[in-house]
Amino acid sequence: MEFKKSSSKPQPHPKPVSAQPIGTLPVRETTHIAPTPAKPTYPKNSPTAKKRRSTEHFLLTKVAAITIGIAIIAGGYFVIQSSTNASDPAKPIIDPGYQTVLPNNKSISDLGGWRRVSPPEKEPVYAYADTLDGIGISVSQQPLPNDFKRNTKEHVAELAKKFNATTEVDADGTPVFIGTSAKGPQSVIMAKKDVLILIKSQQKIDSKSWQHYTASLSGVRY
Repeated sequence: MEFKKSSSKPQPHPKPVSAQPIGTLPVRETTHIAPTPAKPTYPKNSPTAKKRRSTEHFLLTKVAAITIGIAIIAGGYFVIQSSTNASDPAKPIIDPGYQTVLPNNKSISDLGGWRRVSPPEKEPVYAYADTLDGIGISVSQQPLPNDFKRNTKEHVAELAKKFNATTEVDADGTPVFIGTSAKGPQSVIMAKKDVLILIKSQQKIDSKSWQHYTASLSGVRY
C-alpha cells in the first residue's frame, strides 16, 4: 500500500524565548530611539553607504554655508554702521541748537535722534535716519549759509550740480534737486525754512515719493 505525501508543509518548532529581567521588554528595532543615528547595517563601501555619506555631507555643507552667509551679512552691516558713526562717537541728541525740519507726524525721538556728521573742526551738521518706500535714507541739515539767503534757488541749484543732482521736482513750491548714481544711491538737495538739506538714499526712489517726503518736511525744532 502506498502512502500519499501530505501537501501541507511541516510547521517549524517555535524557538525558545530567552529569559529577560523582570520589568523589561524585548528591544525592538521599531521602538528603539537612539540619541544618535544608528550605524547602517550595509557594508561600508557599498553603493548605498557611499550615497548616504554623500547626502549627509551635502546637507552639512549647505547648513554651514547658510550660517556663514548670515555671519557675513551681519558683519557687513556692523561695518557699515561703524563707518557711518565714525565721525560721531557721541550719543544721539534731541536739539542740535538750530532750526530744523522733520516729516509731519514724526518727532526726532521717533527717528532716533540727531547725530553729528560733520568733523569736529567744521560747523556742526546733524542728520537723522529714516526710511522712504522701505529704503533707508539719511537726512542731514544745517543752517542756510548767509550767501544762500538771497537767490536761494540759484545757489542751491549750483550746489546740486556738484552732486550731479540735475533732476528738479517741485515740492509745494520748494525746488528739489535729485541726482542718481550709476549704482542706484541718490542725492537730494533742497533749502527750506532757512535750512540747507541734503538727503542720501541707499537705493533709487521714485521722484513722486521724493516730492511727497520733501513736501512733508515742516518747520519744527524738536
